[in-house]
Amino acid sequence: MKEKKLGSLLLSGLMTGPILGSGVILLPPMVHEIAGDYAIFAWLFMMGAGFLFAWIFAILSIQYPNDAGIAYAAEKAFGIRAKKLAVLYFITAASFGPAAVLMTAGQYIHSIAAGSAVSTEVYSLLLFIICLVVLCFRISFVGKVSFVFSSAAAVLLLGGSFTSIPFFREGPLIEGAFRLADFGHGLLLLFWALVGWEMIGNYSMEVKDRRKVIPRAVVISGLTVTLVYLAIAGAAQWIDPGRFQSGQLKLTLILTPLFGPYALAVIAAVTSVLCMSTYLLVVGGAARLISSQTAGVLAYRTKDDRPIAALGLIFAVHASVFVCLFFHAVNVDTLVAIANAFFICHSLCGLLAAYRLLGGFVYKAICVFLIGCFSLLLLFSSLPILCFVMFVTAIFALRSSPLKDTRYEQL
Repeated sequence: MKEKKLGSLLLSGLMTGPILGSGVILLPPMVHEIAGDYAIFAWLFMMGAGFLFAWIFAILSIQYPNDAGIAYAAEKAFGIRAKKLAVLYFITAASFGPAAVLMTAGQYIHSIAAGSAVSTEVYSLLLFIICLVVLCFRISFVGKVSFVFSSAAAVLLLGGSFTSIPFFREGPLIEGAFRLADFGHGLLLLFWALVGWEMIGNYSMEVKDRRKVIPRAVVISGLTVTLVYLAIAGAAQWIDPGRFQSGQLKLTLILTPLFGPYALAVIAAVTSVLCMSTYLLVVGGAARLISSQTAGVLAYRTKDDRPIAALGLIFAVHASVFVCLFFHAVNVDTLVAIANAFFICHSLCGLLAAYRLLGGFVYKAICVFLIGCFSLLLLFSSLPILCFVMFVTAIFALRSSPLKDTRYEQL
């Protein structure tokens, strides 16, 4: 059977939805509330930084292609122990984060089904089952699903943003005093919009021609993400709430001119497909990482290269997390905080490897800039989460032997 791989459009579709994620819903009104009308300049700066971030990992995945992604680059730069640490960070993040992402979507669906006896957890579990089924198909099919999801979300959000222009407030677009501390806080929040690009490497073995497909996909995804984020941010910043029913969420206001009373339902649908796209990207990348770094049952792949055994393990872990959520043994905020901290650590591993491996002053300067920004972002995590990250890292450091250098080791 001929193996089907990803082209530029499908790879960009696989990345665009997750990069937008729930951030495109949550961040625009949040950053505007903090930074005021100068928030749009924070968005412009961060979208530029996001493209640099994506380009660094695109070059890294072209020069060092492997299902392990960042972990493989870390090994080439610093040795086997660095690879294992990057694997640890990514698998830990992928164990907690995706379930929380689907819970976010479940909360939005629950919000439009007021009075229903069905809980948020049930809606999230249904989305989980849908994602489980999709991920059991070939990577080309997963890419097509993600492409449809992200394209539909982008069209709806852009359509809502542009049709809200006649409802913008009167007067100058930039009002109020510039406050450096608030502007800096807004920039810090916007770094969440960058997380996700580092997973390009986990799909580097699934594309037709890496040197052509990956750069094109990054350009397509980067332009799409930038356009959608800036359109939503501008609409959230300048729309006049006085022209609509009071009490509505900012994003609902933006979509009201186009969708009227169905705006909340559209927001719920967009959030759901973007969160599902995030789940597909993270879990697909984690499964390929586990399969490439283990032996025995977990390394099993089908004839068309699906890491079905590793997917089964991740599904079992996430099912356990959902059980904990059902019985309120853990909450979504805790899951998000843990996953975000470990995703940042994983990104830092990749940026440090890129600094070591990529030649040229420009690449190194970009890496230094991004390393500083992500380190600062990590420090803003809560103290318990930081302690947990340090504890996991310390346990790894104590148990990992520098003399043990094998590619096939059970995680």
